[in-house]
Order: sequence, then C-alpha cells, then structure tokens
Amino acid sequence: MCQKQCRDENGFKCHQTSEGHLRQMRIFAENPGSIMKGFSEEFEMNFLDTLSRHHNTKRVHANIVYKEYIHDKHHIHMNSTKWSTLSNFVLYLGKTGKCVVDETEKGWYISWIDRDPAIVARQIANDKKRKNDMDDEVRRQKEVMRRVEAASDGASLDDQHLHSASELRRDDADDSKVSLAVSSAVATQGSKRFKSAAMMHAKGFVIEDAMSEENTTATGGKKNDKRSSALEALMKQEKTRKDASLAAEEKSQRKEYWLRPGIVVKVMNQKVGKGKFYKCKGVVESVVEHFIARVRLIESEKVLQIDQDDLETVIPKVGSDVIIVNGRCRGSAAELLSIDVRNFCVKLRVKDGKRRGQVLDAVEYEDVCKSAE
Repeated sequence: MCQKQCRDENGFKCHQTSEGHLRQMRIFAENPGSIMKGFSEEFEMNFLDTLSRHHNTKRVHANIVYKEYIHDKHHIHMNSTKWSTLSNFVLYLGKTGKCVVDETEKGWYISWIDRDPAIVARQIANDKKRKNDMDDEVRRQKEVMRRVEAASDGASLDDQHLHSASELRRDDADDSKVSLAVSSAVATQGSKRFKSAAMMHAKGFVIEDAMSEENTTATGGKKNDKRSSALEALMKQEKTRKDASLAAEEKSQRKEYWLRPGIVVKVMNQKVGKGKFYKCKGVVESVVEHFIARVRLIESEKVLQIDQDDLETVIPKVGSDVIIVNGRCRGSAAELLSIDVRNFCVKLRVKDGKRRGQVLDAVEYEDVCKSAE
C-alpha cells in the first residue's frame, strides 16, 4: 500500500505509526477486496510476463520463475495478493488454463500456454480457410454426383431408343433402285436347303430355318451383352458415388485434435514427472482449448494437465467398448470386433448415431480409444 522500503526494523516501526501509513490503512479498510484484486491481477500479469519472456513454452520449476520475478525491486509481494502460497497460485494458473502444471517430488512445474493475438488470429484464419476448402470439396462432390446421375439417365434413354421399333420410311424424291444379287455358291446352298426342307416337310417334320435360328441367337447374345454392360456401368457409378460420399464424410469429420472427456489415454512423454508417469494410464476429465487434457491417473489418482502430443490412445481387448475419436463416425461409441496387429488397425461395429450397426474395417489405432465407462 505505502510502497516504502524501510532500512531496518526500527524504521518499519516508525513507519507504522506515521500519518501516511495510517491513512493508507483507512483506505484499505474501506474497500479491501478491490485493492487486493488489483494487486493480484498485477502480480499475475508480471509473473506470466517473466515466464513467457525467460522460458516461453518450456517446462520449468515454478520456484525458479518466482525467484526471477522477485529480482525486480518494484515487484508486487505475494503477501499482498489473494494467494497465500506459490502452490495455490500455480493451481490457479492450471485451473484457468493459462499454464500447463504438474506436480512432482521436487515440486510444481509449469509451462506457459501461448495465446498471442497474432497466433490466435492466424489459427482462426487457418480454420476458416480449411472450412472453405471443405465446402468447395463438398460442392465439387455434389457436381460430380449430378453429372454421374445425368450420364446414367442419358445412357438409359439411349438404351431404350436403341431397342424401340421405328417405322421404315423412304424419301419420295429418291428414285434410286435397290438391287439384290446373290452369288452362285449361296444360291446353290439355298436351293439345296430348300429341297431338303421340302422333303422333310413332306414326311411330316416341322422344320425351322437354321439361318433364322442363328440370327436370333446372335441378336439375343448382343442384347444380353448390352444389358450386362449397362448393369456393370450402373454398378460402377453407384460404387463411385458411395466412395465419394465416404471420402467427403471422412474429410469433414477428421480434425487435428482428438481429445475428449471419458476416454482412457496413456502418457508417452518421458519428461513428465522425470519419467515417473511414463506409460501410465489415466482418464480424461476435461479438455482445454481442444489440445490440452486434464488427466486423472488410474493408479495414483494424481491429476495432470498434458498436451495432446504427449498422450496416446489405448486399444482394449476384443469385445470391449471404444470411442471413435477422429475420422468417419467421430464421437460414436463402437464395439471392438478384431485387431489387425500387422497393419496397426482394428475392425469396429458402430453402436449409436446414424451409422448404428455398420461395420468399419481398417480403422487406425490413432482414431479409436478405449472408453472409460
């Protein structure tokens, strides 16, 4: 309050009885909460400024930062703030999401979370650009589907027109004559076929023209070939449409972050707690800014605030419940059917959502995680 530095204990006692000190105490007594709030905000601002300038986002012991902070003779003392100890202040920084904090045997460690307006604006711009690209891709997929459907409809009309009967017309102005000529060999074969047919008819047999039968068979084969080719084209178009729809859904639901409450994760950073928590499993209780998780360890019940890059998904045994954390069907619950260890993927059956009951093949380990429920 007085912002006065006393030389010794006697000077401090004299200052306590001075008029200036008593006047400042009366001002404090009138509104103690507001004054303490102002000192607390200034202390927090200067402390975070020291942390960001000296260590940036590196993990450092909280006591080291505090010693660097009090080197400034004009600093705000902690006894004039609402925090009684440095541990309480560190816990406050972790709860408000301003720092990543974790407790070890040697005390509290903190790392600053950079929220520079320029970086935040750049992130927002990137998200907006990604959304626009996704919208363009969706529009392109719709245009492709529209063209495929139009081509399919056109092929159906052409096929109908091909097999429909039409009237034979001849232009009256055209006086040209049509002449038919038959070679001697063909005429000879025709006369022989006619004679044999007449003889068999006379004996009571029913004769069908072999050439007519051959022509009918050939025509039927051509029709069957055209029908089968049209069916294959339709099946190919339908497969293309489904593949395009799945690709668009996969792209729209895949994000850079995958953390979500209620999943079991594993700590994979050996620097956290100096390796004490390496490969320890925990349950995500909450998520801060999409990329930072508040994890409660299963064995020790300790709570850590860890970045997404320092965590790994957990794959349970076959038959267990899992959560799809990224990609197609993101956020849906599923049942683990099988594990492909060689290709690092699993097979799932979706249990809820619009894809309920659908079986997903070749889902990567990073896109699925064990459920804590």
